[in-house]
Amino acid sequence: MYHTLLRPLLFSLSSDQAHEVTIKGAAWSVRHDWTHQLLPAVGVQRAFSPPSTLSTTLWGLTFAHPVGLAAGFDKEGQLVPLMERIGFSHLDVGSITAKPSKGNPTPRSFRLKSDASLINRMGLNNSGTASVLRHLSAFSPSVPLSVNIAKTHDPTILGQDGIQDYADSLTQTLHWGGADLITLNVSCPNTAEGKTFEQPDSLATLLQGLNDVVEAASSNSTTTPRIPPILLKLSCDVDKETLSEIVDLAHSRPWIQGFVMSNTSTRRDGLAEPTDRVTAMGKGGLSGRAIASWSTQRIEWLAAMTSHPIIGLGGISSAQDVVEKIAAGASLVQLYTGLVYEGPAIVQNIVKDLERMMRDKEVEHLSPETASTLL
Repeated sequence: MYHTLLRPLLFSLSSDQAHEVTIKGAAWSVRHDWTHQLLPAVGVQRAFSPPSTLSTTLWGLTFAHPVGLAAGFDKEGQLVPLMERIGFSHLDVGSITAKPSKGNPTPRSFRLKSDASLINRMGLNNSGTASVLRHLSAFSPSVPLSVNIAKTHDPTILGQDGIQDYADSLTQTLHWGGADLITLNVSCPNTAEGKTFEQPDSLATLLQGLNDVVEAASSNSTTTPRIPPILLKLSCDVDKETLSEIVDLAHSRPWIQGFVMSNTSTRRDGLAEPTDRVTAMGKGGLSGRAIASWSTQRIEWLAAMTSHPIIGLGGISSAQDVVEKIAAGASLVQLYTGLVYEGPAIVQNIVKDLERMMRDKEVEHLSPETASTLL
């Protein structure tokens, strides 16, 4: 039904309109507990049990299979039960920012159908950290939940104010206590000032400021029962030398325990979509199949530099894509653009195909060490 009816209807709308309709409809289904009734119509099985061969444990958390939801889809933390029922093994909610932001004006997202990709310059739109955490408090997810933090989309918040902005969100999230993981989005290209915290000097200053927050929280078990693992989300465009510096900085902070690789790309080379149409879309982050090989390459670089777990994303829409990311060094993966093009059944379809691939090759457990035998 998704490919024959729902996607054609959504794709008849602009990307912005389709996204708004989807999110509002999804939130309605959660509020009225209609997810069980609606999901079978788009190919999602009600009874879904991934095989134990796909399960893995990282950071003391159990992941039933590798495929999680990337940040950017559930920015408001209102869709948790729906995403669980679709079958995601973990959820990354956000990005959230200390202050509310409407993001960039529309149009701010575009489809590249020939590339099964998207360009977005959403601009970190969200209702603010306090509001999103209130939304999340209504749920008790059975899968690991990550809260994704970024700097507020405001060009006047710079320097030390920008660090304090991150610190405010981190402090609130730690005090809330419901996050199994926290992801620091230091690489979003859609900031109002056009800068990120990914450059090593900026990142070093940010991590120093956040270290104060972590130390203060660690010393007060009354307000902060535990410090969850904190991950860094990095760009698809980072070069090898810069990545090495970033990894060194991360290793100097024991509370950083993993990486998410990669965020979107500002590159436009190698696209099947007509150049004039892509140019007319303007600035924004490229996601989907077009960045698959770039993100995989950076996962390989990163895996050679760290023993920390890596969550891989960028162009995942099939079991083969998952295997490639894991063979490159990822322990888990996330997707978003694939959900747009393939629909809600994508997760269960990938898991079934992974199980079949492993059974055919007699692979008993999926890991970076065994994934290469499935290629």
